[in-house]
Amino acid sequence: MRNSLMALTLIALTATGTAAAMDAEEVIKYRNSVMKAYAGHTGAASRIVRGKVDYKDQLGFHATAMRDISLLIEGLFPEDSDFGETRAKAEIWSKPEEYKQAMKDNQQAAEAFLKAVNDGTADAAGFKAVTDSCKGCHDKFRAEDD
Repeated sequence: MRNSLMALTLIALTATGTAAAMDAEEVIKYRNSVMKAYAGHTGAASRIVRGKVDYKDQLGFHATAMRDISLLIEGLFPEDSDFGETRAKAEIWSKPEEYKQAMKDNQQAAEAFLKAVNDGTADAAGFKAVTDSCKGCHDKFRAEDD
């Protein structure tokens, strides 16, 4: 009976570890999808702001999405999601205050850009503040493609 209990405990611990790893892998896939969505909205907004396309009536949609997604990003890097198909650098977890500040900078820039869009004062400089905050975070916390 004792051996059976130990075997069941071992199986439960193994299953739990596998589930935790599977969950972390799903978090990474979700994170990648959210970041691609952010890049998509940023790319679309860039084309509008730079006058490459004439969809000014849709700029608010993209600016709102950028702001909303910026509010999600910080929570997309929980502990134990630093492996697998991710370009996240270890500094996200080893320098959490710097990472949180980078997220705050991005959120503020995205919020300011959305406000400018809503006020009718959006320009390339305001948009650049958003992309600069993205680049600043990527430079510190995202690895280059292999």
